[in-house]
Order: sequence, then C-alpha cells, then structure tokens
Amino acid sequence: MSDLKLPAIVLLSSTPQEAAGWLPVTQHVCGGFARKTFDAYAYVLKVLPTMQEMIDDILFEQFLGDITKGLDDGVSDKQRAEYRGFLLRHGVVVSDANLATLTQAVYPMDASEKNLQALTGKASIKGINLEGLQIAVLGDNCC
Repeated sequence: MSDLKLPAIVLLSSTPQEAAGWLPVTQHVCGGFARKTFDAYAYVLKVLPTMQEMIDDILFEQFLGDITKGLDDGVSDKQRAEYRGFLLRHGVVVSDANLATLTQAVYPMDASEKNLQALTGKASIKGINLEGLQIAVLGDNCC
C-alpha cells in the first residue's frame, strides 16, 4: 500500500516520475460494486480553499444532480455528461479520453495549466511536465 491518505486530489501517472514528491499508489480500489483496482504514481496537490466544496461534491457524487443512482454499478453516458457539466461550471475541463476513466473513487480531470490554475492557484509545478498525466480526485470506494 502507499502512504497516500484519502481523499486526495492528485496528478496521476502510470509510470514512475523523476520529480520529488511522487508516491506509489498500489491496488487502489475503485469501480463501485465491480471493485476494480489500479496501480499508479501520484503527486498530491494542495487545492485552493475556494475549490474544496467542489472536491467534496465530487467525492459525494453530488454532480449527479437529480440522478438518484450513484456510480456503484458503473457509469452511464448520462452520468459522464453530468460530471463534465459540473466540472465546466467550476472552470475545469475533462477530455473524452479522461472522462472515459470516470468511476467511483477515481474522478478524472485533464492535467492542464488551466485546470491546475483553477484548482491550486498555480499553472505549473516545478520539475513536473503535465504531458501524459491526469488530475484525479481519489476517494474511498463506497462498496
């Protein structure tokens, strides 16, 4: 297991990174009842206090609006659309490729300067190239 404390908003990489501060994430459980796992490398981000409510709403799947069913049984196209719209209302974007990885306990966003600025107040992190990375909110799988 890793030293990562959940919940966390992180940069995610599938390969080891040379910059300091990266933690291995091993067997992170996600996917609701499917109980999938993944391994990655994570760099924890400090979120602006003004964005913490948005992060909490993501963790509690409040972005689903009037859809009463959470992501326990998988993710529908309608739920993906609700998530994308929720992020856009908060000035954050997610590409189709990253949106396809949405699952309970892993809530993706694009690793871009714009998103980093919106979430952390900084457009870059010294020593980290955002190319090929993803921003994600990681939480506990509810099942």
